[in-house]
Amino acid sequence: MTAAKNLTNYEDAVLAVLAFEFLSADKEITEAKIRRKLRLKKIGKYDQERVDRLRSLKDDLQIEIGKRNKSRYYLGSDGQFADLKDFDISRMTTDFVTAFPEVPKQSITEFVGYAIYLYYIR
Repeated sequence: MTAAKNLTNYEDAVLAVLAFEFLSADKEITEAKIRRKLRLKKIGKYDQERVDRLRSLKDDLQIEIGKRNKSRYYLGSDGQFADLKDFDISRMTTDFVTAFPEVPKQSITEFVGYAIYLYYIR
């Protein structure tokens, strides 16, 4: 495993749990799941500040993608079905990397595509 991947394991594990947390969700349940995942994978100790930062990233992405055709990243749909190409992923990634400099770029890059799939395509 590369050193860069080791730096993002924590963020990736937390974002994987947060991805399924919606605004009406009980945060205590989600945080218990995060604690369990971090402990089982032996990634590190639970850090509330870090989790809150990642939750903010997830919430901002979820809201932006939820705007659909009103999103500033929405390019329009070429086909009959939703597709990743409907959003300007590179610009979205660049903007979110700038907005969240303390989150590794690799984690944001991977999560943007997953968030579009989860909140738009699916």
